[in-house]
Amino acid sequence: MHLYIMRHGETFWNKKGLIQGSSDIALTPYGEELARDTRDGFDREEIRFQRIYSSPYQRAVKTAEIIAEHQNISVKVDLRVREMCFGKYEGDKISEIRNSKDQNLIYCFSKPSMYVADETGDNFSDVYARIEDFLKNEILPLEQDPSVENVLVVCHGAVIRAFLTYIRQMSMDEFWSIHQPNCSVNCILVQNGTFHVEKENILYYDDPELTHRGIL
Repeated sequence: MHLYIMRHGETFWNKKGLIQGSSDIALTPYGEELARDTRDGFDREEIRFQRIYSSPYQRAVKTAEIIAEHQNISVKVDLRVREMCFGKYEGDKISEIRNSKDQNLIYCFSKPSMYVADETGDNFSDVYARIEDFLKNEILPLEQDPSVENVLVVCHGAVIRAFLTYIRQMSMDEFWSIHQPNCSVNCILVQNGTFHVEKENILYYDDPELTHRGIL
């Protein structure tokens, strides 16, 4: 079985370079176009999904719904793949993090093991716990269903980094070494109860500026 993990399309806050997290920001028209390009890429490669999951935030749901249009399948929302909540830092400019006087904010994006969330936010360990539960209790049982060959999860930059670092057994402090542009796709082989990253950062569009913009 193959698990495809995809980031949502461009949002208005992506365009402005702001930290999103749990803020429920809509896709831009271009973000919807990127989702359609990705949908068409799946069509060209004849990838058919038997399950499509999405984060509850509208940017992920809309992206998933666009993909599902050609798949004749409904989207299942799962809270476990929602984006990491950055608490009071949401809405801050990503470009200003490096020069911030808030050491905790700097830790968040440079040394996650030292980061301590405020009362409204998530620690990195919270995100890892959610995705571990999702993989073990939602995805692995599907491997036993012979009718399920391909599963799509549409979620977010930080959550995808958690998926990939968890599967590869990387350290938490390597979290931000992984780059995930909007609508990037990662292909995971699920076999005999294990996960293996086969392909990373598959893009079905050509936009160098977007590909290298920002981290969230």
